[in-house]
Amino acid sequence: MLAAAWKFLRPVETPSREEALDTLYALGRRIRAAGRESELEEIEREIDQVLRTQRDQPVADDKAERAVTAVNVAAHRLENLIHDRRIHLASRQPGQAESQIEGRAES
Repeated sequence: MLAAAWKFLRPVETPSREEALDTLYALGRRIRAAGRESELEEIEREIDQVLRTQRDQPVADDKAERAVTAVNVAAHRLENLIHDRRIHLASRQPGQAESQIEGRAES
């Protein structure tokens, strides 16, 4: 019981950039399997949270700089996957594909 309480009392640890990358890579499978727009919106919120958390970490050297770049590249790739999945989901609903594409082009 004390161990469980300790988990909630200790300061929240910021995930390393490697852990952030692992989190982002795992989201790719969820994007491909998403069956609803709401699932994609939740995944976008998770990506935003990972990026916000990583933004607050210091960049002290070239290795850290490359890790920041890798996180951003992975996030960009996921954004493309989400876009493609939205088009796929919209194409399964007649009349939705065009409005979905137009809506994304405006944003």
